[in-house]
Amino acid sequence: MNLFEYATRNKLRFKSTRGEITVEDLWDVPLRSKDDFNLNSIAKAASKAWKDISEESFVETAKTTQHTRLELALDVVKYVIETKLAEEAAAQKRAENKLEKEKLLKILAEKQDGKLSELSERELKKRIAELE
Repeated sequence: MNLFEYATRNKLRFKSTRGEITVEDLWDVPLRSKDDFNLNSIAKAASKAWKDISEESFVETAKTTQHTRLELALDVVKYVIETKLAEEAAAQKRAENKLEKEKLLKILAEKQDGKLSELSERELKKRIAELE
């Protein structure tokens, strides 16, 4: 079963400093924040809950429903974090590309201006006349 299908069908909820939140709400939680309302804190709480019920047993190896539920809850939070980190990196790359493009356009304009200044008086008058 798909991770998000399981999460929505089973109405997974996640503990946060502002109470329980839904799967959909995870997308609105920031990756980082000054208070403890962020995806890292939610992931830590989900990981702790999963570890608390997953005490090592050499005899009982079958997963319980609760174990599966908490493991998938942790996977959902990790997926949201990975997606938001990838989006953050892509936005950073777009910003860097935009700055570089602006620099290159400025340099290109300067070079074009330099070529125009090399034109003779006659060629300049001809170009001005063409523009009118």
